[in-house]
Amino acid sequence: MTDPQEMIQWLDRRIASAMTWLDDHGKGSKRPRPQHEIETKEYDIARLEEIKAAYATALAKREQAV
Repeated sequence: MTDPQEMIQWLDRRIASAMTWLDDHGKGSKRPRPQHEIETKEYDIARLEEIKAAYATALAKREQAV
């Protein structure tokens, strides 16, 4: 299994990357991408944040059980 800290860092990088994409290509940029691409990226960010929260919760429960 991947080290939990490494997994959280990986998720943080994916979230940061998607947010940077939105900054560069989102609604407020000089040359925004099509709306469906922006919505897809926003959806991806929300799901990654949800996964990260669930992962952190599961880790906390696992540590308490030990």
